[in-house]
Amino acid sequence: MLAKKHPELEKPAYCTRKMSWLDKWRDIQFHRNLAKVDERMLHEQIKDDARAEEKITIAKNLLEKGSTPEFVQEVTDLSIDKIEKILTVNYP
Repeated sequence: MLAKKHPELEKPAYCTRKMSWLDKWRDIQFHRNLAKVDERMLHEQIKDDARAEEKITIAKNLLEKGSTPEFVQEVTDLSIDKIEKILTVNYP
């Protein structure tokens, strides 16, 4: 049995045996919804990362064209520190 191989699972297994079918169903629904929320949050994080990369690319292009750091900050909403980093280092 799984609980013999993994003793840490004994307590959760015992708890599920004592649950009614309605409680089990609610638990399953809760975890399904939790997984959906996690998936949505992951998609949002990916979108945010893509937007950040896009802003950095725009900032690099503007700086290469001779724009001032203040103008780049106004356009991209990046911090002056990040813009100066782009100026001094080849930003990844």
